Amino acid sequence: MDNAVPIAQGERDERFMRQAIALARRALASGDTPVGSLVVRAGSVLAEGVEAVRARLDITAHAEIIAVREACRAACGFDLSACTLYTTAEPCWMCSFAIRQARLGRVVIGRPTPVIGGGGPPHALLLEPAVAGWGPPPALAWGVLSGECALLRR
Repeated sequence: MDNAVPIAQGERDERFMRQAIALARRALASGDTPVGSLVVRAGSVLAEGVEAVRARLDITAHAEIIAVREACRAACGFDLSACTLYTTAEPCWMCSFAIRQARLGRVVIGRPTPVIGGGGPPHALLLEPAVAGWGPPPALAWGVLSGECALLRR
């Protein structure tokens, strides 16, 4: 018989967001924008991403893109519908496109990213239902450890 006590969704979200914050601090220490992301499946971390645009001289090396890329490799495919992406900052439009293409089931966001964020106005790509081939939008959870995520500065 399994005596494990189930972890409430809020506690699980905070635990994984703390790991994303630690990744964001690594990005900050290397001179990049402090964003950390991880993809979780069945309660286990499948992939991590540390923002590395400056470190790699690669404009696409956003934490979310790195985490999604590695998760697709680990899952041997592009269906991450059973996974949750945790990210310290609202994904930009580029990252939102990758999230939708990989069919992530849920995205947990620490803090909003005004103007270029893909989860809210003016261009909510994460929620847009009308793009053929994208599948259903992911469920979004906003503001998990938002205060700690907002304190991350470059």
